[in-house]
Amino acid sequence: MKDILLRPQTPYFTHLDVDVLDFPKGLDSEPRKRMTVTVEYAKFDVDQLKKRGLDFKGVMDYYEDWLYNLVRARLLDDWTAVDGLSETMEIVKDHIKDMFEA
Repeated sequence: MKDILLRPQTPYFTHLDVDVLDFPKGLDSEPRKRMTVTVEYAKFDVDQLKKRGLDFKGVMDYYEDWLYNLVRARLLDDWTAVDGLSETMEIVKDHIKDMFEA
């Protein structure tokens, strides 16, 4: 299992770019950038998830699972976030919460 550092960049109204870094020589070494993934949370994207019957919690779970599986597929290994996952998910939460308030 790989240790991964997620580094969210400046969030935009419709998406967030997240740098994915790993530690090829252990956690005490300098991290190296492996990729950047884009989390898209525009109203259209969230509405598509709502059409599947997902509520706010379901959408948040979807985004976290989607991020995990995307990074896993690209790294070809399971991973755990040593930092940055909660910050990334908090940014997504802040951008989609208004789409669920009536």
